[in-house]
Amino acid sequence: MDNNTSRRGRFIASAAVALILLSGCGTASGAAQQSVPIAVPSAQLPSAPSTASSAPTAAPPTPSPAPSAAPAPATAPAAHAPVPATVGPVLPASAPVSLDIPGIGVQSQLLQLGKAADGTAEVPPGEPGSPAGWYKYSPTPGELGPSVILGHVNSTLTNIGVFYKLHQMTPGQQFSVTRADGTVAVFAVDRSQVFKKDQFPTLAVYGNTNRAEIRLITCGGYNPATNLYDDNTVVYGHLVSSHPA
Repeated sequence: MDNNTSRRGRFIASAAVALILLSGCGTASGAAQQSVPIAVPSAQLPSAPSTASSAPTAAPPTPSPAPSAAPAPATAPAAHAPVPATVGPVLPASAPVSLDIPGIGVQSQLLQLGKAADGTAEVPPGEPGSPAGWYKYSPTPGELGPSVILGHVNSTLTNIGVFYKLHQMTPGQQFSVTRADGTVAVFAVDRSQVFKKDQFPTLAVYGNTNRAEIRLITCGGYNPATNLYDDNTVVYGHLVSSHPA
């Protein structure tokens, strides 16, 4: 078994067991100056996806309690069937450095996100101007499999976060990730979908693929009744080319 295959196989279990983020698209705590709830990208157990598609709704200028961490499932999902032969370009592993999405005005450095002490995945900081983050237990952008990048839709002080306009991305739109090895991986959008957080299709988003793919994930669907964000926006893309930085 090659390293890529092993890494992708491990990522299925990681996605279902460890990549269970904070259950809410909710608020952050511990910031005295906070006036806007932070939306936290979340992943849930596999379920039927919602067909709804909507832009994130601006949050009101009032704080609310922080969300609790979502519990990990008791058992991991069944293993996937063997992945078909690789399609399209694939790059060797190299950690991502920055993300550039010209179509929605995003130029962001990329943090490396690991796991929190309780086993949930880390999320980027919520202060204004905070960058997006790459989940380091997913493939690096350009490697075989689905690389995962998370970003907030808002911040602690404003309604605009790094992925505020993520819902505006359309099929065919290109964006790029600059990597530590000096290459720029160029991706094209396949589709954008919005899911209720309790219907998040974990395996469809994080499961093995037969090409180099990427997932950009943020929150949406602000619910004024609960002061929480009910949805996740997921942009799916695949590697189309690469070039020197």
